[in-house]
Amino acid sequence: MPGAIVQISGMGEPVSDFLFAPGPARYNSKMATLNPKQSLIWFSVVSTILVLFGIVYTLLGLAILPVDRETLLPWEGAIYGALMMGWGTTLLCVGRLAFRRNDVGLMKALLYGLIVWLVVEAAVSAYYKVWFNVGVDIAVLALFSIPLLKGVNQAER
Repeated sequence: MPGAIVQISGMGEPVSDFLFAPGPARYNSKMATLNPKQSLIWFSVVSTILVLFGIVYTLLGLAILPVDRETLLPWEGAIYGALMMGWGTTLLCVGRLAFRRNDVGLMKALLYGLIVWLVVEAAVSAYYKVWFNVGVDIAVLALFSIPLLKGVNQAER
C-alpha cells in the first residue's frame, strides 16, 4: 500500500502514512499533531495505566512477571533506581518551574505525588518491617514538603 493517504479524525489534513510510504521512513510533523484536549486525554490515560500497574506491583510484587528468581532482586534494584532517577528528574524540573512561576497548582500536584509515593512506600516498608526506610520516607517527605507547603501558603495569601 505504498504512498497510502491516512485521515485520522480530528488530526488535521490527511498525510502520507510514513509506515507505508516508499523509501526510508520520514517524520512528518503534521502526522503527530494533537490538539490540547487530545494531548490531555492521551497523557491522562497513559498516566492512569502507570498508576494502575503501580498498584498491581505494590500488591503482588514484580515476582508475577516472567523473570527467574536469581535475576529478580538485582533487576528490581535497577528498576527502583531508574524510577528514582526519573521521579527525581521530574521533581527537579517541575519543582523549579513551579517555584519560578509561583504556580500553586504545580506545587500542589508535586505535593500530592510525593504524599502518595512516600506514604505508600512507608506503609509497605512497615508491613515488611524495613524500619530504616520508614524513617527515610518520613525525612524525604519533610524535605520536599516544607518548601512546597510554604510556597503554597505564601502564594495563596
